[in-house]
Amino acid sequence: MALLNYNRSILTNEAYTSAIVLDDFDQLILQFGLFVPQSTNFVELLTTIGWTVTNVTPLEPDQPIIALTILQDGLVVASINQESIEDGSDTPLENLSTFQAVLTNVAAGHHVYQLFARNLQTSQGTITIIGPANISGKVIG
Repeated sequence: MALLNYNRSILTNEAYTSAIVLDDFDQLILQFGLFVPQSTNFVELLTTIGWTVTNVTPLEPDQPIIALTILQDGLVVASINQESIEDGSDTPLENLSTFQAVLTNVAAGHHVYQLFARNLQTSQGTITIIGPANISGKVIG
């Protein structure tokens, strides 16, 4: 096994250096291209998103949920939903979502990877991406 290619997209590597407020529609946060030289491979995708929650409602369910979705050439290949932490009346609530996806035998050629985010429960609070916000991909063959 050897590393065949690597690429990444970085909005920021630091906390509190961006302010993207999420609504209930998918928003494109990051994207990059990755060339896959051979069809026998693993493509590993790793993303990290720092986010805060403000304006939390006291009604159940009382925490907003962030949805993160990775698309390859327009098709969903990985996704997570993460509920915000609960911390009483302290605000903003600080969260960090990191996840990895491993794809096998991706077709040879150039592929576009996109990371989308949205707030699944906008009535429960405001989600703001604050950083870090990045995604990377590597091809191993």
